[in-house]
Amino acid sequence: ASDIERELLVKELHGHAVRAMRCPHANHVLQKVISTMPAASLQFMVDEITQDDLAKKIATHRYGGRIVQQLLAKCEASQIRDLAEALLQDAVALCCHFFGNFAIQHLLQFGTAEQQYRCLRTIEQNIGAIARSPSGVRVVEEAMQHTSSLDRLWLARAIVQDPELLPHVAQARHGLGVISQVVEVLPERECARACQVLMEAGAKLRTSRYGEKVLASLGTYGLGSVDAGSPCTSGC
Repeated sequence: ASDIERELLVKELHGHAVRAMRCPHANHVLQKVISTMPAASLQFMVDEITQDDLAKKIATHRYGGRIVQQLLAKCEASQIRDLAEALLQDAVALCCHFFGNFAIQHLLQFGTAEQQYRCLRTIEQNIGAIARSPSGVRVVEEAMQHTSSLDRLWLARAIVQDPELLPHVAQARHGLGVISQVVEVLPERECARACQVLMEAGAKLRTSRYGEKVLASLGTYGLGSVDAGSPCTSGC
């Protein structure tokens, strides 16, 4: 089909985008539109999401979430400003949602510098709630991969500030990625304290396959034996 024919086909979807986003079949049509059409042709999708304050509902939908993620990756910053703002307003809840967390991950990857900064500060200030959620741990891992060394340090310090939080994170599926970055970025003395907390929780961590991986990884940071309760001989 020619460009004109494709544009005419896309116009047939105007006014029906939200319904299509929630459909297990029609959402694939929208994904194809996003992948093949220029960003300017996708504005109708963004508008339909934002005009009725549906950003959170669509972002947390099994199929609609895919559309939100792809729009964040494809559209110009000016196009998705209102969408990004709506997502940031519900960032904590989205971080902890099984589907919604991917929208926040995409904001961290593709958002403007200001949006990324606000997202990071929200995560840091609400780390106790976010990092206790399996989906939230995934967001924290993504945040630490797409930020500056200084921001990584502040996130790491926020995590280790709560002694009960670090072992909890270590038992999550994406905990190893987070713990590895925490250990890597913390100054030596703070790193040693964090490792000691993990070792003291060794018995609990061994009940989780992910916790076992974290314990095993500590040896790579010069900790030697990681028996529960053993003193920290950290070189990290």
